[in-house]
Amino acid sequence: MSDSAKEGHASIDRRTLRTRQLLADALISLGAAGDVDALEVGEIASEAGVARSTFYAHFASKDDFLIRSYVNMLAATEAAVRAHFPDRAELLPSRSLFEHIHQAGAFALRMAQSDIYPQQMAAGELKLREIAEKNLERLKPEWPLDRRRATAVYVAGGFVGLIRWWKQTGLKETPDRMQAVFEQLTQSALEAD
Repeated sequence: MSDSAKEGHASIDRRTLRTRQLLADALISLGAAGDVDALEVGEIASEAGVARSTFYAHFASKDDFLIRSYVNMLAATEAAVRAHFPDRAELLPSRSLFEHIHQAGAFALRMAQSDIYPQQMAAGELKLREIAEKNLERLKPEWPLDRRRATAVYVAGGFVGLIRWWKQTGLKETPDRMQAVFEQLTQSALEAD
């Protein structure tokens, strides 16, 4: 993770970031091979090379880990894209997210079958609304706050809906195709008067 991506984690030190990344990598590795719901904290910690107590120093439970890791990934992706393209016209780091999901295909599909998936996606949608609203503030400062918020809700909800559909169809569409569909959705939101 670049220094700019860590911006979203300013209050977290490097060791904490490294531990959380090791845990996330372990989850993706183990989750791609089996049932996410059946994974135990001990398995994840062992795969990551950390103690269970270290896991619990960072997360209250496996569910807390699954939700917070997803939200943190969204924030870190936005920070990295913003650092490289500060004047971009996109409301979300959608291209990077579609590519990430596609690369983690087996894990993404298994995660979509887990019991925690609806809560994870709901938490992610809230983070995506925040990201979209912040980008709308930059791109459309003349819009009233209510309009920016409503547009952020629409864009974030549309993105999450596309992700759910993509996973339900087995990730058959390419990330480029998903990006094109999302750009159409976003364009309609920005052009509406």
